[in-house]
Amino acid sequence: MDIHLSQFYGTNHVPSDTELLEIERLLAPHSARLSQLEKDLEEAEAKVSRLKKEREDVLRVIKPLKSLSSLIRRFPREVMELIFMHSIPPTASRRSNLSICHAPMVLLRVCKLWREIALTTPQLWASVELSTVPHLYDSSGNALSVKQQQRVALFLEQFDRWLELSESYPLSISARGPPFDPGDITTQSLASKVAIHSRRWESIDFDISERLVFPFTGIVAEALPTLKYARFHAYSFSFSAGDSPNFLDILTAPNLKGLQIQVAQSCHGISNMPINWTNLTHLSLDGSHMYLQDLPSQNVQLTANEMLPVLNKCRNLRILSLLLISTRDPLPEPEPQLEVTLSKLEALNAAGCRLQIHHLLQSIETPSIRQVNYQLFHKSSLPAGELPLSLAPPLKSFLERYGNQIEVLAVNLPTVSREDLQSWLECAPALKQLTLGEELQFAPLLPPLLRVSIDHEREFDDSCIGLLTPNQNHPYLCPNLKIFRCSMKARISIDTILAFLKARSDPLLVGNDRIIEEVTIHQLPYDAPFGDSTDAEDGRFESIREAGVRLSFRKSYYYQFKPEVAGMQADISAPGFGPGYGVDFNLY
Repeated sequence: MDIHLSQFYGTNHVPSDTELLEIERLLAPHSARLSQLEKDLEEAEAKVSRLKKEREDVLRVIKPLKSLSSLIRRFPREVMELIFMHSIPPTASRRSNLSICHAPMVLLRVCKLWREIALTTPQLWASVELSTVPHLYDSSGNALSVKQQQRVALFLEQFDRWLELSESYPLSISARGPPFDPGDITTQSLASKVAIHSRRWESIDFDISERLVFPFTGIVAEALPTLKYARFHAYSFSFSAGDSPNFLDILTAPNLKGLQIQVAQSCHGISNMPINWTNLTHLSLDGSHMYLQDLPSQNVQLTANEMLPVLNKCRNLRILSLLLISTRDPLPEPEPQLEVTLSKLEALNAAGCRLQIHHLLQSIETPSIRQVNYQLFHKSSLPAGELPLSLAPPLKSFLERYGNQIEVLAVNLPTVSREDLQSWLECAPALKQLTLGEELQFAPLLPPLLRVSIDHEREFDDSCIGLLTPNQNHPYLCPNLKIFRCSMKARISIDTILAFLKARSDPLLVGNDRIIEEVTIHQLPYDAPFGDSTDAEDGRFESIREAGVRLSFRKSYYYQFKPEVAGMQADISAPGFGPGYGVDFNLY
């Protein structure tokens, strides 16, 4: 009968009395079963509810016990403070540490312990930004509303609290955020609050190109007894008489040790700066846009001749970084009486015009030098078409004098010949770290503009690696090499790189204390047999990694061997992943 009734499913059929009786007969057992299921579900739901409640009771007991036994509770307070300090955005970052999304503010909202540690660690609050939050002012110039005024008052109150939390710890002042109106009462209030603590200033980082006026013109040198580092950025500086920047009082601070000035166009009369040059241990003079423009020579004054009188005063200089600009005038040969001795200089970064760098290197004596960064960024002052293909002589002549003591060498060029590389390395037997290419520890903002004709470009190839490969039958260069980084265009066979790595990690060939620590080779061609995410699983490198060697290979997909890869780029911004043996050129 059920089969008979099924033919009416989904139709408009009206059952007869006989059919209704049959339907009731069929429904009876199913209705009983449904009632039982509903009862069982109610009992199950009641049990689930009871179990959930029991679970919540157990969790309330377990949670505080687990919290008490957590590993982070056993961290010494000193370790937590160091971790918190490393969470602070770097000074050069555009991230504001006044934001509740960044440290130290975000640390206050994690837990009671973290909040207590953050509030009692003055170092966390020793970095002060002179900037206002956008919603605190009206960019249209209209008067602030009552609500905005209340926000400003609260912001200034919290800023006072920030300074209080720093206690007596030395302050780092930064003003590199979005530009603001110096006539704004909020800006004036911030500047006055920071100026009150000028005797605690340790460093200042100020972007003058984004400010209409310098807010601390009233501070005299005597009010800055602890200021050690100053970094200024501007479109143009001029230190000529009657046209001096309005921040010179800060530059006359009695204990200033480090100075960095970065300009976008010109830097005139830098030798006239009222600085106690003898005190400086760190000097950096460079620019971000000067070398992009074909400026008249009278507008660009940062040359070797301009710098030599300044360096002659820097008797205690340890770290020096210069971006030297090309001029249209021929450079004279250095005169013996004009030579400058920098007896304590340990690290030199020389960038810019090839001839200017050559003139500088010929004019200075550096008996303590141990690190050299050599970067050509500007076209030579030689007439067009007369640029020599060999770029070795300026660097080679310097290495011939001091190569026996240089441990770190970084050369930023688009390409290098085997002959030039060999001439450098033969002069530097003590070398521990060699970096070739644009991925340096320190460099101005843009890659080098110097390019030789493409017909003469040479890749970093097997023969270059062969210079560094230990061999029992033949001498090899740089026996003390620990770190090798190359981001020049390279075409190296797998057999050559494996031979190099195995030899450099073989204690029988190099000794236990001379096993290489890191090899980074980027800008490999796209069709190289290695240089991708599977390198860590490549069995050919297993023994090398087991010896403790850090490896990083990366292909450069914009290095064109086939037309179809045009326009594809690989990220080559990351340097090698080891700490290295070089000094840090960053000011602070």
